[in-house]
Amino acid sequence: MLGVITEAVFQSWLPIAFIFAYLIYWYSTCTFNYWKEKGIPYIKPTPGFGNTRKMFFKTSFAEQFKIFYDAFDGKPFCGVFQFRSPILVIRDPDIIRLVMVKDFPYFQDRRVSFNEKKEPLSAHLLNMRGSQWRRLRAKLTPTFTSGKMKMMFNLMNECAEELRSFLAGPASRNEDLEIKEIMAKFTTDIIGSCVFGLKCNSLKDPDSEFRNMGRKVVEPSLSNVVRRLLGLLVPKLGIRVLPWEVTQFFISAVRETIKYREQHNIVRNDFMQQLIQLKNQGHIQEDDEVNKENMKKEFSTNNTTLPAKNGVNITENIVFTDSRLASQAFIFFLAGFETSSTTLSFCLYELAVNPDIQTKLREEIDATLGKMGGQITYDGVQSMKYLGQVIDETLRKHPPASNITRIVTQPYTIPDTSAKLEKGIRVVIPVYAIHHDPRYYPEPGRFDPERFSDEAKSSRPHFTYLPFGEGPRNCIGMRFGLLQTKIGLTVLLSNFEFSVCEMTKQPLELDPKSFITSAKGGIWLKISERSTPK
Repeated sequence: MLGVITEAVFQSWLPIAFIFAYLIYWYSTCTFNYWKEKGIPYIKPTPGFGNTRKMFFKTSFAEQFKIFYDAFDGKPFCGVFQFRSPILVIRDPDIIRLVMVKDFPYFQDRRVSFNEKKEPLSAHLLNMRGSQWRRLRAKLTPTFTSGKMKMMFNLMNECAEELRSFLAGPASRNEDLEIKEIMAKFTTDIIGSCVFGLKCNSLKDPDSEFRNMGRKVVEPSLSNVVRRLLGLLVPKLGIRVLPWEVTQFFISAVRETIKYREQHNIVRNDFMQQLIQLKNQGHIQEDDEVNKENMKKEFSTNNTTLPAKNGVNITENIVFTDSRLASQAFIFFLAGFETSSTTLSFCLYELAVNPDIQTKLREEIDATLGKMGGQITYDGVQSMKYLGQVIDETLRKHPPASNITRIVTQPYTIPDTSAKLEKGIRVVIPVYAIHHDPRYYPEPGRFDPERFSDEAKSSRPHFTYLPFGEGPRNCIGMRFGLLQTKIGLTVLLSNFEFSVCEMTKQPLELDPKSFITSAKGGIWLKISERSTPK
């Protein structure tokens, strides 16, 4: 009898299970004709995954989009699918210019959506859209003028001196070091000082709270990856991407710092002081008339002033609550320490693998310090041309942001084509793939700073070098990131030499679990005292 009942139940549920399975299949594949119907070349997707199956812990974002890019040589763009969502991958520099500059109002938003109530630290500049983004960008632009960078230079230099002191011991013993973690501690200390006005002591204190919080956010643990993927793919679920303790830590750090400074009338030349200005005055004081003009240019493309579009007034006040202020501090902390530490690590790796380039750069640093009486100065650091070329080539070969994503905000037809894009379609600019295209960079796997001589740069098409993006939505912290990278390299190369060791991987393997371009297993190098006198 029991067997008969079981069989009957099985037979009654079988059609339902079949229908349910069919509906799942239909839902996951019903968009797969999207690019075919538009006549746009595309890669045939796989049910359930689209074209992104290998990106689950097997292939990095950078390498996967390079595969897409390389598959359509000679085409201006191609279509792919992330699960069921269609994505247009842009290959042509002229179309990239349209997306990022000329027709920017059609592509002004990033993909990320956010819920400020659920995720208090998500209301930052990177996530903002439309008029909210334009207003906030206008408020924050004066933060990163050259005048503000000069004010923060000494704070960065103090952290660089602590880095020199920290590495003196290992260098005297010719030790092998995992350099990425050390650079992350160094940039954490800089961000802690320049953004929060706090001394983090990450290099000396293995239990530094700021460094631990940074790890909790960026380390590619399974829980981090799952939370981010679900938050990215199914935002309606309202999943909190950041661990709650991280949210509480940063809000508390900002709130207590502001409270202490206001109670004791403390003024400091750092980012936190500018946030206090925003809170109390509604704006950040510009350095001079030149910087005011530069700020206006931030929002002007193709002779159209973007902030005035649709009646948006960029001078309109924004209410800066503690959590809103903390959101801005948090994103500058996250972007500032992780991207710069990655760049420093990759740069030291390339210099170790290419000792002739390391020697040439050290000679320029020595000559510059000699002119400055042995002191590291803002003007001295900014004057070093070859240092800039070395950093540019590092960012070319190892761009921290491997792809740039934009959302179509209103229906758009790509000029001189029949390609029509509906509102909400995602557009991806594959930065890593473009940076490794031999048409623009012959022998792209070779590290060659001469690619960024004035003559070489002038011979390349525009929009083929995009480590910081381009146009009104480029990286607002670019000057800050470059400055701390230059200071770090100046201190390191004027005091130490770096070489490969037994644990150095050649070539490096990219970490498929990391959301930015990162070396799997870290970067190991040997550090030694200088073999030549200063």
